[in-house]
Amino acid sequence: MKLKSLDHILLLADNLEATKDFYVDVIGLTAGKRPDFRFPGYWLYAGDRACIHLAERRNKAGGAGGDTFGGRGSTGPIDHVAFAVDGFDSAKAGFDRRGIAYEHKKVPGAPLQQLFIKDPNGVSIELNFPA
Repeated sequence: MKLKSLDHILLLADNLEATKDFYVDVIGLTAGKRPDFRFPGYWLYAGDRACIHLAERRNKAGGAGGDTFGGRGSTGPIDHVAFAVDGFDSAKAGFDRRGIAYEHKKVPGAPLQQLFIKDPNGVSIELNFPA
């Protein structure tokens, strides 16, 4: 086996629409084609790649609001999701305009600066900008 690349992550959302809107309006992904699964969700694209799959968080009885999905059980927390991004100043201005709190870091010894924000489910989003 030879790993080629990260394909996608599945995020389980407490509020599916708010989470989709965050990744589309704030992060800049595009909601696109998704198979006709028996449960609601979205596939969010960066270019032609569906990199984030969204579904509602479900409990063991199949209702919303629990920690399991598809009968597989919880995989635990995701620490963060990282994106390579251009447009540092416009990103900061957009977060300020929307009232989104962020943390700014510079990577020691590398020409890289980062902004960290939270999605509606508390997942940390790391945005990496060339310095």
